[in-house]
Amino acid sequence: MADMAEKAVIANVAAACEGLGEEELAGISLESADPRLLDVTLMDLDRHVAMQPSAMAYYGSLLKDAGRRLAAFKRHCDRWEKVKMAEARVSVENGTSAPSKITASDVEARFIVDNQAEIEKRESQLAKLQMENDTLSVWFEAWRQKSFSIREHANITEEERWNTNPSRSVSEKSNNRSGSLDRVRGIISKRRQSS
Repeated sequence: MADMAEKAVIANVAAACEGLGEEELAGISLESADPRLLDVTLMDLDRHVAMQPSAMAYYGSLLKDAGRRLAAFKRHCDRWEKVKMAEARVSVENGTSAPSKITASDVEARFIVDNQAEIEKRESQLAKLQMENDTLSVWFEAWRQKSFSIREHANITEEERWNTNPSRSVSEKSNNRSGSLDRVRGIISKRRQSS
């Protein structure tokens, strides 16, 4: 009974993650993968904070799916190659009068000659799946870094509000300014200039 309930929960979570792609921030959906979604200085910070868990779940699930597809294709290619190498060995053995003199490079050469088009097709497909996995990995990492940006941007905003409070003395305000605040502002400024 618990197994059925667990499967139902897993199915619900998978459906929820898939549906998160439609989540929007200022009219921009997660599935659009618009770079503006990563810039915490654009749009309302509260919306960025609210969207972050959804984005992490959505892009994380896409990344895991891509990783599973890549791993499954690699296993499939490995099995296919083993079968074709065995066939190549039989072919080489049937074509020689001295089977004991057959080398691994003879078998590999026969394997390549007999399967060149299929090998190229599989290499191309493997490269495509690897690129998809790498691209999603980079995008997911950008969202992980956005978590840091949100926190730092919120800290800066809070610090600026606190420093502009008229009830605080000038010396209190200047003592509270830190080098890290200026460093984070510089990072945000550079990010704005590069986009």
